[in-house]
Amino acid sequence: MSVLIMLFRKLARNRWLVASLLAGMLCCIALTSSMPIYKNAVLRYMLVQDMDRSYAETGSHPGIVSIDITMRDDNPKIQAAIMDRLASYWSANITGGSLKLLHDQRIMETVRFALTPADPSRVDPTENRSAKFAARTGLEGKVRVVDGVLPKKEPVNGVYEVMVTDNALVELKMLLGQEYIIDDPKTERQDIRVKPVAVIAENDLSDVYWSRASLGPQRNTLFLPDGLFARDFANEGPFVFSKIGALAAADYTTFDIKTAEFMIGLKANMAAEMMGNYNFSVSSSVWVPGSDAMTAYADREQTLRNLLWSLNVPLFILIGFYLYMVTGMLIERQKSEIAVLRSRGATRFHILSVYAMEFGLLALAALAAGPVLGAAFTRMLGSTSTFLSFVDRGALDVQISAESWLYAAGAAVVSWIVGLVPVYMATRASIVDQNRAKAREGRRPAWQTFGLDIVLLGLSFYGYYLFNQRMRDLVKLGLDGKSLSADPLLYTVPTLFILGASLLLIRVYPLIVSLIYRLGRKRWAPQHYSTLLLVSRRNRLYHGLMVFLVLTIGTGVYNANTARTINGNMEDQIWYDRGSDIVLRQHWVSDAPPPPVPGQAGPSQPIASPSRINYQEPPFELIEQLPGVERAAKVFVKDESDAWLGNKSGKVRLMGIDTDAFGEAAWMKEGLLPHHFYDYLNLMAPDAHAVLLSKTAADYYGAKIGDVMDVGWEGIRPTRFIVYGVIDFFPSFNPNPPSVAEAPDNRSPMLIIGHLEKIQSELAMEPYDAWIKLAPGADRHKLLEAIEVKGIALEKFEDTIGEIAQSRLDPFRMAINGVMSLGFIVSLVISFIGFMLFWLLSLQGRMLQLGIYRAMGISFRQLLGMLIIEQLLTTGAGFLIGITTGLAASRLFVPLYQLSFDPGKIVPPFAVISDNADIVRLTAATCLMLAAALIILAWLLKQMNIYQAVKLGED
Repeated sequence: MSVLIMLFRKLARNRWLVASLLAGMLCCIALTSSMPIYKNAVLRYMLVQDMDRSYAETGSHPGIVSIDITMRDDNPKIQAAIMDRLASYWSANITGGSLKLLHDQRIMETVRFALTPADPSRVDPTENRSAKFAARTGLEGKVRVVDGVLPKKEPVNGVYEVMVTDNALVELKMLLGQEYIIDDPKTERQDIRVKPVAVIAENDLSDVYWSRASLGPQRNTLFLPDGLFARDFANEGPFVFSKIGALAAADYTTFDIKTAEFMIGLKANMAAEMMGNYNFSVSSSVWVPGSDAMTAYADREQTLRNLLWSLNVPLFILIGFYLYMVTGMLIERQKSEIAVLRSRGATRFHILSVYAMEFGLLALAALAAGPVLGAAFTRMLGSTSTFLSFVDRGALDVQISAESWLYAAGAAVVSWIVGLVPVYMATRASIVDQNRAKAREGRRPAWQTFGLDIVLLGLSFYGYYLFNQRMRDLVKLGLDGKSLSADPLLYTVPTLFILGASLLLIRVYPLIVSLIYRLGRKRWAPQHYSTLLLVSRRNRLYHGLMVFLVLTIGTGVYNANTARTINGNMEDQIWYDRGSDIVLRQHWVSDAPPPPVPGQAGPSQPIASPSRINYQEPPFELIEQLPGVERAAKVFVKDESDAWLGNKSGKVRLMGIDTDAFGEAAWMKEGLLPHHFYDYLNLMAPDAHAVLLSKTAADYYGAKIGDVMDVGWEGIRPTRFIVYGVIDFFPSFNPNPPSVAEAPDNRSPMLIIGHLEKIQSELAMEPYDAWIKLAPGADRHKLLEAIEVKGIALEKFEDTIGEIAQSRLDPFRMAINGVMSLGFIVSLVISFIGFMLFWLLSLQGRMLQLGIYRAMGISFRQLLGMLIIEQLLTTGAGFLIGITTGLAASRLFVPLYQLSFDPGKIVPPFAVISDNADIVRLTAATCLMLAAALIILAWLLKQMNIYQAVKLGED
């Protein structure tokens, strides 16, 4: 108890440092525990989204698990054992498992048997009737009665009432309400009578109940109520079974990764595990339609885990440096106490044990709250739209799992160990060693002696060389580099560069301050003289603060540029590929013959060739009048066109446009062309024969401005055009060569842009697209409603803005935006805390010096000016060095993020994107720190009494 009291007193005495250390530990544990929380939440979100898409595309409920067992052994005992095994397995693993079931049904069918009418005078007895009994649980609630009434749950006068389909009634030539006798030597009972009393049909074919088998194929089936069937025919009854089965549908919106793994395991192993020794007696078929959407999640989980670790490495380095710095400040204040304890016989182990308990209490407190804060971080990660842009998405289901607690415990142990490092180093020094160290304060620090800055820069440049070489190889081989984008070194190397560059500049910085001091040595006021001399000679005092500031600010700048670059390039690709806000195509009525029905012979007359198909152009005014449409342009594209120039010919993409409307509706990134996009449109606008050529086409044909080309397509007589210009890029056109699988000849795509009116008048009138630019703030939902109200039939609809919004939901992009936004915010917060701690402790440690200055006659204003200059020379310099190193790292290493794309095929070309607003935020935060520090320092100086400083000096 006495030890605990001593620990709590120590914590209370250094409460501000302890609180700062606790904040650092809490951040470290929260960030670490948030990784598995985010991974599980986002993968679950992805799983549900993919299963939604699978459901929409296939119509099969992705939460279904079904098994059909076909009997190959007619031994009633073996069949009964198989049925019992199915029931017990299904109860243990499906209905009694962790799945949240929406539906559960069992299916049973007997072998077919012969039927004869009980009254031959009413029904033709010469017909060969062969039918089977079947039962499905819950069938009566899922059908509608077309004719008759539902059967009774018990035999009526010994007659079993059954349900049939229309097809069965016709196939078996039965009459509703007539009795039939089962006459089959395979059955043990020959007195069974049945009577069809109801003709049934599916009530709702979209119901999951009908997922595996509808009633349509049941042409010889007599359906009994399931309870009656199970009682009279199931357990070694008079009939041999041909098939049994079960189907369950779970609520897939509640699925997580473990559930997905369980469902995949069911598909692979359910039949074998359930049937055991009866495999020779049956054949089985397992159906799990959602398994294809679940299979890829093991790989995605590992990739996302690697990406999260990689993204958080720089932040962990920053927090680790912060923990070390704060712990160092705490131990610096207690070095004398540690040295006294050592001189009085305390061993290093005893001292380490005391601090281990002290930091252990802090680590336990941080561990208790860390995963909760990590869950809050996860919600922040999931709500990012772009860098530092948060939306109320509410898409992620955040749950604190055992894995997150394990991660948190690991982070707590690492934080505890980092905190003990300065203690271990401090216990090595006695009182004599401390006095000796004070006398050697002017010596160079160890990192300068061993050239740590040069080593770090060398490692970072070596990493840059390796990644650059990899990227060149990928481009040369035409490979996809996305698998390398989660490499931790891709995110660690820039941090090493920032740290190494900051140390190098800090090594040089005192020389710069000394030069300033020498230049104005005879003109400096005393307070300026003293400050410059202090910073140049005792700069080691500021190394920790300056390195910390440079690391936080440099990492913040780099993260900001990285996130904005990845976001900007991803969205630019979508905009360029689509070309406008919305791209749609109306339905064009034509005289083309309908396509032949699959499985049937085509029409006897020859199908008209495309050149002879006549199209009726729909009214384009309907598109222009839609709500929210600012400008609409007609854009005709013919991919398989032919072009000739001299003796060369080839396949080209022909695009027909109205230059004025197209220029207003299309999206084109600035800087892709030597001149503005509009200049090329204006160049071709006056001449109807004018065309623009892509550079790939000009290189292939050897074309130059003024050449005449012939352009057409199959069945169309070509017409002549004049080359007016050559361009590298054009909206929706990718000039990069396709992969070998897509084009074995590896020829680059070619584009010709001409006037739509000329193409329609001299070549052919064929369907074109409408490129729509929406007015600012336009409601896309109202536009869709207007399309439906006006009855505009569409064959194509591409919503670029919606696609961009969907791309922001990509888990890997959410991880990048979330982690980097969080890192930016956390770096600002902990830099503020570290900055304030340093200056407060520094002021307390220099109380005697400042008091003597006041006693010497330096006024309060002059003293405050000294502190302002000192802060500018240290904090201001650290800020400028951080901005410089962050921008330099961005220019060097951000281009390597082309590995996140396909570096050989990305259009527009990859570009580093920065936003001055991020620098403004950092500047504002730094100015806020300076202002807060100055206010606090001024207040402390105001409270200082000269006599206390003099008395302290006498003591």
